[in-house]
Amino acid sequence: MLAEITDFKDNELEIKIREEDISILYIVQHELLKEKSVDFAGVMLQHPLTKDYKMRVATKRKDPAEVIQEASVSAIDYSKELAGLIKAALK
Repeated sequence: MLAEITDFKDNELEIKIREEDISILYIVQHELLKEKSVDFAGVMLQHPLTKDYKMRVATKRKDPAEVIQEASVSAIDYSKELAGLIKAALK
């Protein structure tokens, strides 16, 4: 995964993400939207052939970079839990 910050303001952050599957970004977006201080969290496909995406996050008072980091950790935990449930169901 390649990530680059393209725009950063006080309560807004935009990241360009390349070479990743959009489903991962949707999980992070879902975790972001659970946070009460997040006004907006969106993922957009920039180009279908190159897998270029943009993620934009706007918060009320928290640092958006910190919120994205917390949501990413939460998404990892969720994915591990889901993998364990699937593994248990297949046994």
